[in-house]
Amino acid sequence: MKTNPSQANLAFTLPEIMVVTTLFLIISTGLATFMVDISKGTFWVSKKALISNDVRNFTLRISRETLGANTGYVYPDYQIKNRNQREDRRASGETGDCLVLIHTDPYPDIDDPKHYTKIIIYYRQADEDGRGPVYRVEKDFDPPATIETGNGYDHFETFMNKHFSAHNLTDSEIVLELSQGLADGKLFHNLGNNSFVINGEIIHGNKVEEVTNTYNLTISPRG
Repeated sequence: MKTNPSQANLAFTLPEIMVVTTLFLIISTGLATFMVDISKGTFWVSKKALISNDVRNFTLRISRETLGANTGYVYPDYQIKNRNQREDRRASGETGDCLVLIHTDPYPDIDDPKHYTKIIIYYRQADEDGRGPVYRVEKDFDPPATIETGNGYDHFETFMNKHFSAHNLTDSEIVLELSQGLADGKLFHNLGNNSFVINGEIIHGNKVEEVTNTYNLTISPRG
């Protein structure tokens, strides 16, 4: 039986099959690499957008609240044992993970002595790797509370710890999901003269791939 020439021409030779297979593998590998790059790019862009949003919201909020305060102190951290004495305040050039912003106003009249009207505390809860969320806790005093300067050298710390006595994270608001302090491993740097630098790094992502960005902000209460 004779083979139809037109049917014989439809068959592929072994070299042709090898060439097609090689081309397919090259195209598949290139496509897979392209898809991985696209995935990585999308991941980076989405996390970078979250970081930018975090930086904007955090810096605007703490700048506004610092400007509205009269003075502030930096402490090593939020644990009571590290903020219960005047000596716990970080001096000029020193750093800590707890910033206390104090609002005072004359009460009841403009010529009367100043009273405490609000205290706002920002603090970072760091883990063993030096990373952790930044929390915010606030106490308003209505009516304003008397500033008792006659009850000892540590009168402010005594007053503060009376109202912020327990380290209960459920009472605190998270303002940054994950941050790493860059000022000697701490978040807040006391510049002196009632000015502070916030120097940190915001982290988004997972253990496999992380996106970070640093932020550096100088803030000063109105005095």
